[in-house]
Amino acid sequence: MGEENKAVFAVSLKLPTFWTTNPEAWFAQAEAQFAICCVTVDDTKCYHVVASLDSQTATRALSVLVSPPQERKYETIKTFLLSAFGKSESKRAHLLLNIQGLGDRKPSELMDSKLALLGPHSPCFLFRHLFLQQLPEHVRTPLAASHTVDYRLLAQEADRLYLSVIPNSTSVLEVNIASTQPSPSGSRARPSGGQTSQVCWYHNRYGEQARKCIQPCTHPAPKPRSFPTANKNHGNARQGQQ
Repeated sequence: MGEENKAVFAVSLKLPTFWTTNPEAWFAQAEAQFAICCVTVDDTKCYHVVASLDSQTATRALSVLVSPPQERKYETIKTFLLSAFGKSESKRAHLLLNIQGLGDRKPSELMDSKLALLGPHSPCFLFRHLFLQQLPEHVRTPLAASHTVDYRLLAQEADRLYLSVIPNSTSVLEVNIASTQPSPSGSRARPSGGQTSQVCWYHNRYGEQARKCIQPCTHPAPKPRSFPTANKNHGNARQGQQ
């Protein structure tokens, strides 16, 4: 590529506004655009970064902006912004050790967030244990014996096990559905076994403790609480009676 074309690409390049909430991801995108547009000059990269700062961030970085070094301007501004807005090593360690379960994420999403917190460090057996600890038992138990050393492959296997039991409106009701269909004689067949096939996933798993229900579901509704009725032969009910 000629120098003239490189100059055109450098001028047309426009970075998104700097992400104070995730500076590491922002610099990863910025450097990808530098590579695509063949931007290699230190000053040019620095000026693109400065142009992407909002007023509050530029004010925070003012000491670096008004007195930049003669060399390595880009690395200087990058180091400052990562230090000012990135997570410290102690903060990342705290987050890794205090993740509480999957929440509404898949195991692979949890793994991505843990690897991001790990940064440049290599995962170890403790990292694997911390990941497995956050998984439901039906996922954690089979994976405990896995010898997979690729953590992303481990997370994909966890996804497969996790999604295999995700409840939906039809999966549980379709189990043994034939047992609830009318028999050839026209009468309704009784479900076989001790548990009806039309109990929804939530009641099938949690019984009386279930807080949700998927219709149709044959699990009996909780009985309403009864309150003692006033006895007309006591208290004020006796007024006027001699």
